[in-house]
Amino acid sequence: MKTESPRRRPANPATNAGAGKFAASCPQGNVPDAPTALRTPRTNISESNHSTAVHRHGPLLEPSNEDIRNQPTVQPVFLDHMLENHGSSGMLRDSFALLRAPDHGVTSSSLAFFSERRIHSLSQLLGNDRLNELVETIESVIRSRLLAQGPSPISLVTFRKPSDIEEVPLDKVKLYVDSYFDQLHPIYPFLYRKEFEDNIFGPNRAEILGSSCAFSALYHTVLALGCQYHEGGAFDPGNGRAWKLFQVSLGLLSDILIPREALMSLQALVAMSLFTMTTCCLQIDEILLMEAARMAQSLGYHRALANGDERHKSACHRTFWVIYYLEKHTCFQNQKGSMIPDYDIGCPIPDVPESIFGEYNWFLSAIGFGRILSQAYKSLFSVSATIQTREAYHVAIEEIETRLERWRTAVPVNFRPGMPSHVPNVLSSSFSEPGFKMIVLQTNFSYYGLIIALARLKMHIGRQDQPQRQEESKRLLMDTARAVVEGSKSVEMAAHTPNFILAVLPLAALFILFDFVVHNPAHPETRNNLSLLDVAAGHFSLLDYKSGGFLPASLLTEFAHIARQYVKDFSSNQQQQQPPPGELASSIAGSTLDDTEVSTLLNQTNSNNNNNVDLQYNMMESWEPSDYLYYPVTPEMTVHDVPENPMTASFNIQSLFGFVVPQSGHSQ
Repeated sequence: MKTESPRRRPANPATNAGAGKFAASCPQGNVPDAPTALRTPRTNISESNHSTAVHRHGPLLEPSNEDIRNQPTVQPVFLDHMLENHGSSGMLRDSFALLRAPDHGVTSSSLAFFSERRIHSLSQLLGNDRLNELVETIESVIRSRLLAQGPSPISLVTFRKPSDIEEVPLDKVKLYVDSYFDQLHPIYPFLYRKEFEDNIFGPNRAEILGSSCAFSALYHTVLALGCQYHEGGAFDPGNGRAWKLFQVSLGLLSDILIPREALMSLQALVAMSLFTMTTCCLQIDEILLMEAARMAQSLGYHRALANGDERHKSACHRTFWVIYYLEKHTCFQNQKGSMIPDYDIGCPIPDVPESIFGEYNWFLSAIGFGRILSQAYKSLFSVSATIQTREAYHVAIEEIETRLERWRTAVPVNFRPGMPSHVPNVLSSSFSEPGFKMIVLQTNFSYYGLIIALARLKMHIGRQDQPQRQEESKRLLMDTARAVVEGSKSVEMAAHTPNFILAVLPLAALFILFDFVVHNPAHPETRNNLSLLDVAAGHFSLLDYKSGGFLPASLLTEFAHIARQYVKDFSSNQQQQQPPPGELASSIAGSTLDDTEVSTLLNQTNSNNNNNVDLQYNMMESWEPSDYLYYPVTPEMTVHDVPENPMTASFNIQSLFGFVVPQSGHSQ
């Protein structure tokens, strides 16, 4: 029996009226409203205040009394609390939490899992210690890499110039440059191809490379990026032809950072940042991008430029906005505040024809999504967000969901994330243009990552909500994890695939489905979830194989084995027990809900309340108790029913797939 996801309310035209310039540039009138398997819920939040702000092109010099009354007061931050309560404890973060998040906190924008109590609870359900042993094994692998403890055949990333620089034949240069502009440039369009190629194929090539460290670093990184598409890439640092080319750029880093900033230096940093998104560069994945964000603001590119010719200004604008959406995504996933304050941006968004695919303006869409990530982190996942009331949390979540749904429906239907499987999607079709597939994956996986963060947060914040609202969050979380696993079949097992798409989000989906299976062994959807766990296990087995064992991803297949064995044992035990007909235990078919929860669910879903719009739209009245999902919202993570810290930092699970520079003080 396959249950449908709850339906959401139809779109409210009044709400969409304030969508602003971004939504206006992507008309939605001719796009059918999608079924809601993975859509964020509609809300009744009025957007009149910020829609007005969007349409203003200058400051309001003489605000009316009504405007003044409606202006919000300055919102307090956690620092204000500490200043007023001197001596109070700060908001602690365990920077060395691995798969096990601290018991006193709830994971949020990061994708860490498993508190000690969660592992203990799951182990009790499983009736064995297999999960605990598996987590300990994985943590041991991660910790040895994270702290660089013990001997390792893998070299640490260094910033030394190579002893000899390999000369690349001109035909190979042409091949690598073509691959770069075909595969990556449409996604990150910060260069002008003609200008770049005029320099590297012109008569002054040797002179330019010899006189400009920034251009040499840019040149060698572009070659390294293109080389990855021609058997030159490697999953581990120090190996492969692409790495040898990239090492030249790393050796020039001090010559890029120390002199006065310039556009060419910034573009070199952006290109190098793209290379570090893969598994071979996790030691330095944030360093270069943060330097690029700092340099862009030091150059003033976040503001509209008054000087320079149009070509130079457009290159500056392009470069800034590529940095913007790269940095926003990285900071959100790593649970850190952005270095680029949105309130101080005046840089216009240029037209980039290379990043438009039919009706889909990827460049504009990526910037819009970066803005949503920035808003979500500030209002939901920052330290100061934790001091707001439960009601304020709900309002903030609904506003982010409204913005996210507006962004999603602005994406053309064939590209759009969150669509049901019967709607044609380019992920399941052929890809005629190089780089096109990665744009679709970036769009879908970025959306799914944010949905997972929001769904988990809603479940913790809204523990006392009506059961149907909690059920919507659970369904959304499960359906999103499923979509990630299904989408992972389109992910290329190659060294050039970004780590977030290759491993991090599929791993989060595996964890979520494992949790749902163990807590709902007799649920109608468990069979499907077990099948998808097997798909995810196959994904990681192949990744282990393709990386030659560098990525120990085959360890993760054990989650599927544990889950399947548990469901099998549970089914056998149920058949042996054969409870008498009519008992509640029989009616819930193995659900782990207690009597009070089941009674509440039955009263809520069977009540004849025609005024309850939620019940009319989510079609939950006809469900049997066994259709409800159980997913633990652990009370030990809260204080007085209010989350103590829903953004407590947890382990960034991508460390399983790479290495980090050891910190001083740790043994080598």
